[in-house]
Amino acid sequence: MNSKLIILPTLNEAKNVKKLFILLKKMRLNLKYLFIDHGSNDGTQEILKEIKKRNKQKVFIIQKKNREGIGKAHKDGLKWAYKKKFNYAITMDTDFAQHPKYINALLKKNKVSDLVVGSRYLKENSAPEWSLFRKILSRGAHFMSYMLFGIKYDSTNSFRCYDLKSINKEFITYCNSNDYDFFFTSIVILYLKKYRIEQIPMIIRGRVEGNSKMLIKHILKSIINMFLLFLKIKFCKIDKI
Repeated sequence: MNSKLIILPTLNEAKNVKKLFILLKKMRLNLKYLFIDHGSNDGTQEILKEIKKRNKQKVFIIQKKNREGIGKAHKDGLKWAYKKKFNYAITMDTDFAQHPKYINALLKKNKVSDLVVGSRYLKENSAPEWSLFRKILSRGAHFMSYMLFGIKYDSTNSFRCYDLKSINKEFITYCNSNDYDFFFTSIVILYLKKYRIEQIPMIIRGRVEGNSKMLIKHILKSIINMFLLFLKIKFCKIDKI
C-alpha cells in the first residue's frame, strides 16, 4: 500500500516548480508527487513533463486545458489519492510561500489527528512579508470563520495533511466550491463531522517568483460563500450539506 502523497497544484509556476521539486527531493521525505496543472501557458507544463520523465515512479501529473479553480485542483488530487490508496495526503502551494520545512511537523502531528493545518495565527508576525491589506483580509476571514462556525483553526490555509485512513472520502462531495473557499468549507465539514483537527505554527512568506492568482473577486466570492454555508448548516442537517 502507498503511504504519503504530496499534492501540488500549479498555474503558471515555471519559475518555481522545478526549484520546489528539487528541494522536496533533498529532504528525503519518501513521498510520491502529484502535480495538478490547470492550463499553464508559461512553460510549466513542459517543466512538469521533464520532471516526470526523470522520476517516472514517483511523479504523477493531472493536466487540464483550462483553469478550473484551486479548490477543484485540491479535490481532484484528494480523489486521486483515495483511488490510489494512499495513507496520507499533504497539500501545499508551489510558490514557496509555504516552506516545505514544515512538512515533517505536519506528519508528526498527524499521528494523533485526522487533519493537520499549518496556522498563521498561533504566533505573532507569522506573515512578515504580507501587505497590511492582505493581513486585514486574512484576519477578517479567520474572525468570520470563528464567529460563524466556532472554528479556531486557520481555515483558509492550504498547507495541510489529511489522514486518508480515517477521513471518509465522501467529505469531498460535501465541498461544493471549486475555488479558494474550498479550504474553509472542507475545514467546516470535517469539524462538524467530529474529525480530530490539529494545527502547527508556521510562517508564511511572500511569493518568490511569478504573480499571485488570487484576485479581489475570489475574496468576495469566498466571503459570500462563507455566509451561504452558514445558512445551509443552520437550516439543514450535516449530511445534507
